[in-house]
Amino acid sequence: MLKAILVLEDGTYIKGKYIGTGRSVFGEIVFNTSMTGYEEAFTDPSYAGQILLMTYPLIGNYGFFKKYFESNTVQIRGLVLKAPNFFSYRGVRLEKFLKQSKIPCIYDVDTRALVLRIRKYGTMKAMIVSHSTKQPNLKNILKKIQRSPHPDTINLVARVSCKNVLMHSSKYKKRIVLIDCGVKSSILNNLKKYASLIQVPYNSTAETIEKFKPDGIVISNGPGNPEHPKLVTTTIRTVKKLIGRYPIFGICLGHQILGIALGFKTYKLKFGHRGSNHAVKNLLSNKIYITSQNHGYALETKKDKNVEVEWININDNTVEGIHHKKFSLSSVQFHPEAAPGPYDTSFLFRKFMESVYART
Repeated sequence: MLKAILVLEDGTYIKGKYIGTGRSVFGEIVFNTSMTGYEEAFTDPSYAGQILLMTYPLIGNYGFFKKYFESNTVQIRGLVLKAPNFFSYRGVRLEKFLKQSKIPCIYDVDTRALVLRIRKYGTMKAMIVSHSTKQPNLKNILKKIQRSPHPDTINLVARVSCKNVLMHSSKYKKRIVLIDCGVKSSILNNLKKYASLIQVPYNSTAETIEKFKPDGIVISNGPGNPEHPKLVTTTIRTVKKLIGRYPIFGICLGHQILGIALGFKTYKLKFGHRGSNHAVKNLLSNKIYITSQNHGYALETKKDKNVEVEWININDNTVEGIHHKKFSLSSVQFHPEAAPGPYDTSFLFRKFMESVYART
């Protein structure tokens, strides 16, 4: 049986057992607090560049089914588990799935202690290294981690966005252009309930989008730093040109991109929001909703007479959603498609489409 070591950039190392393909992996270690939905989490493009720590044990207990995937492939770089469940009576079993996907996994780890460390010191770079007998040189591994650039310095959106325009026709006449920054399948499925979709790469120009004569624009979720230079000169520049010309709805990274285009700045959260049990408050109705989230950055609050903060996070008061008082622009930091998670805020897709229909 292969063994493994998880090494963090602060010098912490944890020994465990290993399943996967026998290779080492580098990434940013983050944790997810969901009790279900590991199929969706592993395939969510917003996890590109990251090693995922699942706080809930028994991962794998109901198998894996491709119909629940949020993209065509597994997006996480590596996996950290407490007590994986190798036997399921339905679907593909965990060990087979990880080997097929070539995802390294270290398990039999005290995930509670590890999460407490991340909460105290913040997310950090890490490596999973497998070995059979002789333990690898920890000093060399640590040097490699510390010298390696953070995954957020890479344009991760370019790796998960579609490369060509994709058409999703439906019985509805309204046409929505979806700027794909790493869109989840569930977002596509929700939007197709209301309109035909034109899915375009993240770096599409405003002129290219206008040629499709859209009735509305959606900016999808995605991974990485929302103020990455490659996004500033492509997606954000495009959105700035589209503001005021079409109804626009941003989700997760799309929320941050729309905010930046409106003059907001972003900052990196200490350990992010990842899970399906995050409470948010709508400041207009004073109602509380439980949401699904997956992000490591947030918008700074900004005084703007035309932009109103509509949603906040109950735990830390971070901005969870904004809307424009003059133009039909809105965005939310959480995932209204909730895959996995509660469907409390799925009405936001309908609300956006109401603004699209009200325009004509």
